[in-house]
Formats: sequence, structure tokens, C-alpha cells
Amino acid sequence: MTSETETEFTRLPGLYRSWDLGILIEEGWIYRIEEGGRTEDGQALFAVFMLDPTRNQTEAGS
Repeated sequence: MTSETETEFTRLPGLYRSWDLGILIEEGWIYRIEEGGRTEDGQALFAVFMLDPTRNQTEAGS
């Protein structure tokens, strides 16, 4: 079952290694990071989802 909050996150395309996360993370956003599998050589991959925290405030004011 998908909660309302989960549907508001936008998935970034692709899968990322742990050292990529520092480049992706921006101030002011909320993130959800999930396991995305492993590369052939065993490196962990992650799926990244973003949520703009001001989106809920804007929608609530409408």
C-alpha cells in the first residue's frame, strides 16, 4: 500500500553509488534513499527520491 507521503517523492533517474550521494544532496530538500542492488563487482547501488518540503506548505495554502 502506498501512503500519500510516498507519492509526493520524485525519483531521480538511475542508480547511484554511495560516493555519488554527496553530489546529489541539496540543501532544503527531503530525501529517501533505498537499496537499488549491486554492481558486478559488488558495489552497493541506491535509488534516490526527493521531496520539496515547500510543496506541502504551498498545497496546504491553496
